[in-house]
Amino acid sequence: MSEDELFLKKAPNVYEIYSKILDLLKEIGPFEIELKKTSIHLLNKSSFGGVHPKKKWLDFNLVSNHHIEHEKITKIEQVSKNRFHNNFRFDSVDDLNQKFLILLKQPYQLMG
Repeated sequence: MSEDELFLKKAPNVYEIYSKILDLLKEIGPFEIELKKTSIHLLNKSSFGGVHPKKKWLDFNLVSNHHIEHEKITKIEQVSKNRFHNNFRFDSVDDLNQKFLILLKQPYQLMG
């Protein structure tokens, strides 16, 4: 599966949101992109984020050692004692503000 195929038949805003997340991450440091069948994993030695393109929005799963409080979170799953999957739902690049950039930094550093 290619990146293009993952975003095929999705609204243009879905790819724009993904691109903006990548731009924010580049401000933090180097990372790898791992393409999966229906998603994209973002890694700094291990996975700290998961990109799940939907038809009209983008779900973004941020791995952390605590649950995160944010207005865009739709679900939080505790997968082990110190691992939480925090699922954000983004409809627009406007959702990706400075507050979100700060939230990205800790999981990135945690997994590095």
